[in-house]
Amino acid sequence: MSIKSKHGNLIRLTSNTEDHEQACTLPSTKVAYILSVDIGTSSIRAYLFSKAFEIICSSQRQQTIHCPEAHAFELDPAEFWSTLLFVIHNTIESARPLTVDDIACLGISTLRNSVILWDRKTGETYSNIILWNDTRSTLQTMATNSSFTWKTIRHVSKLIYPFIQTARLSTLSNLEFRTQMIAFKLLWLFERKPHLAKYARQNRLLFGCIETWIIWKLTGGQEHLTDVSCASSTGLYDPFQSEWSALLCKNLGIQMKLLPTIKPTYGQFGKCDPAIFGRAIPITAVIGDVQASMFGQCVCHLGESIITLGTGAFVNILTGRVSACADGIYPLVAYSDLSNPLENVHFLHAYHSSCANILNWARQAGFFNDFSEINQLSTDTKIAHVFFLPAFDGHINDPYCGSGFIGIDGQTTRDDLLRSILESIAFIAYELFVFLKHDFDKYQGEENFRFLRLAGGVSKCDFICQTIANLTKLSIQRCYAFDYASGIGAAFLAAYGCGLIDDYEQFEKIITVEKTFQPVQCDIAEQNFKQWKSIIPRFDDLLSVRNSLKGLLALPSCDSNLELKRYMTSCTYLSPGVRELLLSASAVATSEKSENDQLSIDKIRQCLSVGDTGIDYLESVRRLDVKILPQIEQMFNRMTIEEFRSTYDNDHYCGWLKNRKDLCRIFNFLKNDEIHLATLLLTCFTERNLGNLLLLQINTVPNLLRQIVESPNLCSILGSDLTLLFQLLIGSPKSINLRNVYWHGFIQYNEISPKFTYLLLYLMSCIGSILNGKVIPERQFISLDRFINHTFLPTDMCCPNADRAIELIQNSHLIDNGYKRLLMSSIDYFFNRNEYGLSMMILLPVFEHVLRKLFVNANNCPERLLTAEATTLYTTLDEILICCLPDGSPNRLCDELGRGYMSLLGDLITFPDGACLRSKLSHGEIDYESLPRSVANAQLGLLFALLYRYDKYKLDKYGQYLLDYINDYKVYYHPIAIARNQMRQCVAEFKQMLECPKSIDEVETEKPDFSIQLTSFWRAFMPPDNLSLFDNISLATIDALLNEENINLINRYCTCKLTTTGYNESSLIIIIRQLCTHIHQVLINIDTFIKTRGQAYHSKQLRSNQRSNFERFINVHDNIRQSLLFIFHLNASILFSLDNIRCIDLKYSSLLMKILRIWLTFVENTVTLSNITRNRWDEIANLCSTSIDKSTKIILKL
Repeated sequence: MSIKSKHGNLIRLTSNTEDHEQACTLPSTKVAYILSVDIGTSSIRAYLFSKAFEIICSSQRQQTIHCPEAHAFELDPAEFWSTLLFVIHNTIESARPLTVDDIACLGISTLRNSVILWDRKTGETYSNIILWNDTRSTLQTMATNSSFTWKTIRHVSKLIYPFIQTARLSTLSNLEFRTQMIAFKLLWLFERKPHLAKYARQNRLLFGCIETWIIWKLTGGQEHLTDVSCASSTGLYDPFQSEWSALLCKNLGIQMKLLPTIKPTYGQFGKCDPAIFGRAIPITAVIGDVQASMFGQCVCHLGESIITLGTGAFVNILTGRVSACADGIYPLVAYSDLSNPLENVHFLHAYHSSCANILNWARQAGFFNDFSEINQLSTDTKIAHVFFLPAFDGHINDPYCGSGFIGIDGQTTRDDLLRSILESIAFIAYELFVFLKHDFDKYQGEENFRFLRLAGGVSKCDFICQTIANLTKLSIQRCYAFDYASGIGAAFLAAYGCGLIDDYEQFEKIITVEKTFQPVQCDIAEQNFKQWKSIIPRFDDLLSVRNSLKGLLALPSCDSNLELKRYMTSCTYLSPGVRELLLSASAVATSEKSENDQLSIDKIRQCLSVGDTGIDYLESVRRLDVKILPQIEQMFNRMTIEEFRSTYDNDHYCGWLKNRKDLCRIFNFLKNDEIHLATLLLTCFTERNLGNLLLLQINTVPNLLRQIVESPNLCSILGSDLTLLFQLLIGSPKSINLRNVYWHGFIQYNEISPKFTYLLLYLMSCIGSILNGKVIPERQFISLDRFINHTFLPTDMCCPNADRAIELIQNSHLIDNGYKRLLMSSIDYFFNRNEYGLSMMILLPVFEHVLRKLFVNANNCPERLLTAEATTLYTTLDEILICCLPDGSPNRLCDELGRGYMSLLGDLITFPDGACLRSKLSHGEIDYESLPRSVANAQLGLLFALLYRYDKYKLDKYGQYLLDYINDYKVYYHPIAIARNQMRQCVAEFKQMLECPKSIDEVETEKPDFSIQLTSFWRAFMPPDNLSLFDNISLATIDALLNEENINLINRYCTCKLTTTGYNESSLIIIIRQLCTHIHQVLINIDTFIKTRGQAYHSKQLRSNQRSNFERFINVHDNIRQSLLFIFHLNASILFSLDNIRCIDLKYSSLLMKILRIWLTFVENTVTLSNITRNRWDEIANLCSTSIDKSTKIILKL
């Protein structure tokens, strides 16, 4: 029987339990209890309520929110699940002597729009939990809102609405999708990880918000469900049909089979797996946290509203029926009608993502020490002079707005700043309330609005509550259950869903008002709000004009401490110690030099401060700056290019140099104020030529310039004075370290004086006179010609012209102004001068700097952005691209950039078999003038891909094509990829190998049975689904193993990285590649033998011993084929299962290594014995038998 109160209550009870699902069995105890879980953004709480809704006990634990990149907020699924189980178990344990058998039901209140993907069969998660306030899908949302399809839908709906005035048409005419809707988070995930879209098409995925995943986990994978309140906020729900919208899903490209089944907010959601809590507790209510908070505060009548101040600020007004919103807010469901679960109660909803985090930031910043302090502020309203915009994640509908104070003067106190912070929270809540109240009055009637309540942890602050009352001019109630409203709301619905209670009015009596805030001084409050609103436009372009704002302390978003530190260091990336060494010496007064004061190595050496501990670098630089550096700079500045060439371009100075033209070119760059390029080329020039000098005494040149100048061999060749000067300039990290600070991208355009470059140029010019005509050995340049025809980047993916490139760079927010001039110079050398080597010299350090910015942001280590001090290492490209950080945690930049980008980066930069562009160019190992354009084009593409991806610059057609291509790029030069390609080539050659001719006598030779079987070996650790690939040895299974791209090479960028089991994966790959190389030669030998002897054998032109030898080959041919087939299958199996092998016991991987080495020995010997000049087929047969026996003995040890 339904009952309706005099207030027009929208949710009415019925004593008829047949109206909704109540199939659970209550505990046999006299009193049953309700378990409720409230999942918030920053914490999880569990409560145990009595039937009278008194808290028996509770437990809470904070969650770690991960911010791997800007605007990203994620939860680790494993951590989240562990936290959830902890708080539930802890609550049950704390309830003793009550036990789990006393619990009648479980209700879940959860944050909405937080998405996760997992495997339908295995349960493996394919993503972190992407939280509701994550705004990385902004571009996808904006693109959809501005698309032709949705513009057309809105336009047509507006045209039709005057004639057919329905709520649906009104909604469609104003509909604006929001970034927080999970539809766009899903699209973003599919774009970031294209393989997930493939899995979705293959029906391998399950998709849902947190509540869906929790239900699936709690029920042991039996239920894939959500409730109507959570479903309605996804952007995929049709509130007018109460089901998933086929139209929305189709237009957004989302398959409906991914989506969970929608249930009412109360009823049967399955039972918990008994293995989790010891009993199959029924889950009888699931509801969004905001809706649960409404229910828990008894906001259940038309026109009642609530402001929930938690992690975010949420404003809700109950409307009952589906209500359109003039500003495009999507109609949402509050909960299922208690009298009919198939009917829904709707509400208007608006929110801001920042609330509690504002207070957390204020406490961390020192504005107060304890939350109790903020209630000591007077609630009296006064005219404000200082205002704060808390746009950590962007202001309302503007994710790019910044945060800050305005109005600070000499009289501003800490309390003034704190007051402005608290007022800003109230202003946000009021702005949202006015926004919704306007729509409510329009569609429901102003007279139907009833009251406003407050809930959430932040509503403890009386100052904020009173300010909201003053602004709204309403009497505002704060009830006793305000800080656990969501938990008690979910508890009631769970109790109702299982039939434990059937009277809502008894619940209403429990929720009583704790305090009422009456409006006072409303005019002053409204004046303060209007002033606050007026400051918002001043923040709109904060990120781009931060340095030019006057009287403004601007703060970056919470996840952009990188930006704040960046501007606090006076626009430099040099750490204080390095900066002092490079720049402070310039302030020392220089002394005048007489015309007769001649430069010499001896006089320069006298300036060095050398003690027992070595060179005092700072003191030495100061002395040089007074006596020597100005003189050298002045000398070179007075020279023309012709004078320099006539002075130095001769055998006396440059006879020992093999590339003497570069010395003149470096001077030319300096004269043209191209200090950066001059320094970069000079350090390459120096490293190569000093390395050549060492060949006078040793056979191998050290890999690093520092090691070269510290070599005792160099000291014996050049003398200690000159060697010490080189060590000062280009030695250890404690030195000026000119080469590293330039090549690793720490120096911006003309940031430091060219005096150190001039000094190094002078030192290099002095070496010729010391060598006195000695003939210097020369190392050959490494050739990159093999990459000329390799398609790193197709022609149509390359940047078309200089104008497009310069436009990209100029509009970039990712690149600092101090680097833009350098990049434009690089573009000039590339497009206008066709000097690809010089272009890359300038570009690569800037590219490394950009990656370093992304690295420190992704891994939250802003201290690594600057040059390191002498006691630590720089964060260079090698560290940026390594898969693990020094503390063992994963490098999040690798996953952020994606597999395709990291693959192309590896082929160009890091893989030993790839181009190794940065390493070879910076160490002078290649002739920069012969750098292939294909390699330079690809490097440009990598930079432009970053600009298109991370900047707010318009993503044009070329940019989209470039990003799509790089996202799908397949790695080529990774050792594993090379091994796989070598295997494919060998298998193809094996298939084309000529059939062995039959014996003339046509005597059937018995085919030997290949006795090695490794199926049981693989079965020990391979998943059952893949075992069919290991059961038989055939070309079909080998092809299947090689063509399966199941190995994620992005986690294998650390060369020679040992796993936890101690095995070295690279050793396996090396042996596999060696096997492929030798098998290739074996196949050539066999093919040659058949071609040269087969025809002669059948035409009986062979001599007796040759014929006998050929018949021995016929007899052993099948043995060789089966042996090679076994090796192919073994290699392919290993490549397929590398992830499994690295996790197994070390003895298994050691056995694999032993078997591989046995067969490596076999093929090495077979190469020699099968040569056309030897043809020892009997010996090969014996080798084959021996290898089989040895392998069998090893396998039997398992």
